[in-house]
Amino acid sequence: MTISNPAQTAVDPAAGIRHHRTLRVIMVAETVSMLGTQISAVAMPWLVLQLTGSATDMGLVMGAQVAAIAVFGFFGARWTGRIGARRVMLVGDALRGPLVALLPVLYFLGQLNTAVFVAVMFVIGAFYAPYTASQQSILPTVVGENEQLLGRANAALQSATRLSVLLGPVLGGLLISLLGAPRVLLLDALSFLLSAVLLRRYLPRTGWPSPSSARRSPAAGLRLLLSDRLLGNWSVALALGEMAWQALFALLPVIAVTREGGSSVVAGSLLTAFGGGALAGTLLAGRLMRRLPARRLALGGRIALGIAFTGLLLPLNMPGLTGLLLGVGFLNGVSSAPVATVRVLRIPAEQRPEALTVATALALLGGTMGWVLAGTTAERSGLPHAFAGLVALQLVAAVLFVVGGIGTAPAPAASASPGLATAGGQAAEDAAGEAPGEPPAASGETARG
Repeated sequence: MTISNPAQTAVDPAAGIRHHRTLRVIMVAETVSMLGTQISAVAMPWLVLQLTGSATDMGLVMGAQVAAIAVFGFFGARWTGRIGARRVMLVGDALRGPLVALLPVLYFLGQLNTAVFVAVMFVIGAFYAPYTASQQSILPTVVGENEQLLGRANAALQSATRLSVLLGPVLGGLLISLLGAPRVLLLDALSFLLSAVLLRRYLPRTGWPSPSSARRSPAAGLRLLLSDRLLGNWSVALALGEMAWQALFALLPVIAVTREGGSSVVAGSLLTAFGGGALAGTLLAGRLMRRLPARRLALGGRIALGIAFTGLLLPLNMPGLTGLLLGVGFLNGVSSAPVATVRVLRIPAEQRPEALTVATALALLGGTMGWVLAGTTAERSGLPHAFAGLVALQLVAAVLFVVGGIGTAPAPAASASPGLATAGGQAAEDAAGEAPGEPPAASGETARG
């Protein structure tokens, strides 16, 4: 579908992505909100441990958010397609800010306990899958269906996330030591509100594809994913990978508490090591996709990632664990944008909002299990057994990527949308070099970038 407003912004082709307004607004809003999210990625579990001293409670609280992502991602797929991507993003940021702010308010009033924390985090998580799917479905509308252009734009957007992952955790650890975890959460709430203001003021109101009026059930999106060998295997692989990533992130504060004397700075530094590697890998991916097919990068990166995770089986000291997180973060960064590009182009454009919402829900269902099981496994069996489980998950995920990616036909080739034939093309050319700004992924895949 050709669009007018977002794509046809007057931009000098030589000016690069910094002068393409729509991409720039999306990236700036993502950087602002993700920086706050990464700060709270340290503050939220730290506050739970401070309140209860229980790694199991921490897993339940953080898992509640991811559980809501899975539940509302599946049942909210129809809603995402019907109200439109722009409105979903605005509502998501505008409501999550006050919800995050509610946690420190309840803490200062003496009303915050595990049950309340779980309830608030569940409501916060309800907005994540529709928001992420809307953001992903907007990107092909802006840069077109060409694999190389879309891949570089994905790398640019993920670079925004990776920079936040790099800076946010260590900044969060420092701010916790200075201000305390409750006050740090107020900064995360502010970041959501700032993102909402940016999107409302600068994201074009017209020109996007019209919201779908079709009454598709969530099962239709799920059937679409599972009926295709690549989408089906990769969806399961992403869910298993997300389980491993979220479990690993959940265990980092436990490591800091049990091995490093309860230092929040150590917990933030470990997440920063992952973020630094992920940012470097994402920047490299944007350049590699000028020369290599996205599928080849995706498969190579995921195979190497599964092998690299076996390093968790070694008796690593803190510098060794930091180096390993740097390496797996790098491999995640190299492969995430190619994975996202191959997947989105394989889904028919009119079904992307619903299908991507369901796909995000499936991945975060795995993440929920990772958060909940990580603390319990570490408490009952010890960290070595928990790490062995993460290795197994990533190795199985790598096998599924190979099974789905080899022997399946590529998506039909497409060109950039008319409005971005010049500006968008140059923007994508410069994306990897000029836009360093989980799972999900916020995540390995979603929640942590």
